[in-house]
Amino acid sequence: MALKNRKPEYIKKLLAIEAPNGYKFDLANGLYNPAFGYEYPRFNKIISDDDEQQTITAVYYMKFHNGTGEYRRETWSRPKTDPGKWYVCRNVKTETLETANRFNLEKLLSFCA
Repeated sequence: MALKNRKPEYIKKLLAIEAPNGYKFDLANGLYNPAFGYEYPRFNKIISDDDEQQTITAVYYMKFHNGTGEYRRETWSRPKTDPGKWYVCRNVKTETLETANRFNLEKLLSFCA
């Protein structure tokens, strides 16, 4: 599922946010990616970038079918050989930051710091 709130005012608000430590709102995936990890705003940051691969970290909120949810930090690496292709990332590390039943944008931004 894509972002729940797709109103233009909300999207402009998310784009105007100055997330700490260089995190950026993932607009394209938020609007068009059908995965459940994109129902709420997601902030990505490129940690390292060399000739062969990029290492990326993401901070996001994940809501589960039973009504619970949690804030997560996910880190993965992807090859840079052909930027137009899809790759399966096998070294994905997911860390639970905090459990919460409701999404809070300020709380999410606090985990970016």
